[in-house]
Amino acid sequence: MDNNEKGLPIEPKGEGHLASADDVYSETTADLYIDPVAEKKLLVKLDLYLAPVMTLIFLAAYLDRANIGNAASAGMEVDLHLTTGQYGNAVTLFYVLYVAFENSNADHRPERMIPALMFCWSVVIIGTGFMKNASQLYASRLLLGLFESGMFPCLALYLSMFYKRDEQGLRIAYLLVSAALSGAFGGLFAFALLKMDGIAGLEGWRWLFIIEGCATVVVSIAIFFLLPDNFESARFLNEDDKKIMRIRAELAARYNGSEVFEWKEVRKAFADPKLWISCFNQFMGDICSFGLSTFLPLIIKGFGYSTVRTQLLTIPVFLVAAIFFVLVSWCSDHFNRRVAFMLPAVLVTMIGYAIQLGVPISNRAVLYFGTFLIAPGIYIILGLNCTWLLNCHAGYYKRATAVGMNQTIGNAAGVVVGQIFKKSVDGKYLTGLRVSLGAILLAGCGHIALFALLRWHNKKRDNMTPEERMEEIKNGKGGDFHPDFRYAL
Repeated sequence: MDNNEKGLPIEPKGEGHLASADDVYSETTADLYIDPVAEKKLLVKLDLYLAPVMTLIFLAAYLDRANIGNAASAGMEVDLHLTTGQYGNAVTLFYVLYVAFENSNADHRPERMIPALMFCWSVVIIGTGFMKNASQLYASRLLLGLFESGMFPCLALYLSMFYKRDEQGLRIAYLLVSAALSGAFGGLFAFALLKMDGIAGLEGWRWLFIIEGCATVVVSIAIFFLLPDNFESARFLNEDDKKIMRIRAELAARYNGSEVFEWKEVRKAFADPKLWISCFNQFMGDICSFGLSTFLPLIIKGFGYSTVRTQLLTIPVFLVAAIFFVLVSWCSDHFNRRVAFMLPAVLVTMIGYAIQLGVPISNRAVLYFGTFLIAPGIYIILGLNCTWLLNCHAGYYKRATAVGMNQTIGNAAGVVVGQIFKKSVDGKYLTGLRVSLGAILLAGCGHIALFALLRWHNKKRDNMTPEERMEEIKNGKGGDFHPDFRYAL
């Protein structure tokens, strides 16, 4: 597949030079050339530096938001005298300010904003370890949602500044795999920290919040010094690397347009049907994701396992999910295909939910196996949906608006999750599992609809005459509406 089919300008196979901005916006890119060997070395260097940093940031965020599930399975509900409804309300409240402030955090200086937010929410987490009642739990969840808001859209947009469209799937996976790994590490940390039960007169679940909060303080300080603002200020890139990055940026500018903020780019995003289809898919996928990350320890404990064994049993579920997610994301980028990997993930996840609903609680081995079918598919669907969104929107501010809206609407699912996961008489969370099964089915239908729409646009542009193409360009069709732009399918 050549670059034009991927929605990128065709790069010539000869010597070239760094073109001016006028050259980039002209109809030829013959003067722009990147040595493919040098570009591969650059990508390795980017990955070796950015992947660990991005993963560490998102891992800390997900650990700190999801550890409430580990704490609840370890006795927090009893010690705080919470009812089932109050625990669900606490889960819901996290997303109230998270959703409300998410779009306000797409900052242009992530090297300052991200560590500041991390420090603030880590202080909240430490304070959570000393709470005494439901009201204090509610307050801590609201503040945590406020400080974590915007983390994912900011990081996703940040990665899109370093990587081309067909490189982004695996790099978005660095973020989403952190969500899966947080479940594994959360179970491991909970297993270890619960052994501190009674030290200094504090229960083990309190130490879980306190120690994880202190760890995030350390991480936030490290990120302050590690995270570059952009490739020009990246100390790990030499001047030759930066020259290649400038060419990549200028090639991308054909579709990305001006980086000066314009309201028309925001309006373009809101008027684009493919944004709303993607938001619908994200909302449905996040119902499953938030239910899994927050309630899996309680679901597994409901199978009849002890508190300590429950923490251990969550670890392999999330590890397997992380491995499959990275593998599928790499394949998706390699073949430049999205829906071909998303629909099988939908099917497998549906089978996992069906097992949870149809198998008696006494058959806990089969029920536990079912969690291994649910977890990987959820992360694959969400990760590739975010990548697909980035692939399908250009210029810069149109894409930024699309990412922000996608995450805002998707994260609103957290409000739903806290209210549907309530234990039934037989020990299962039947309502939550039934809603999740329906949500993943609807997400699959949405992926099919988006695929059909994008394929129609690609075919329409393929069939344009040269005259029609020039007319579109003269009429100012730019970004992903440019007649040469092709959507990833």
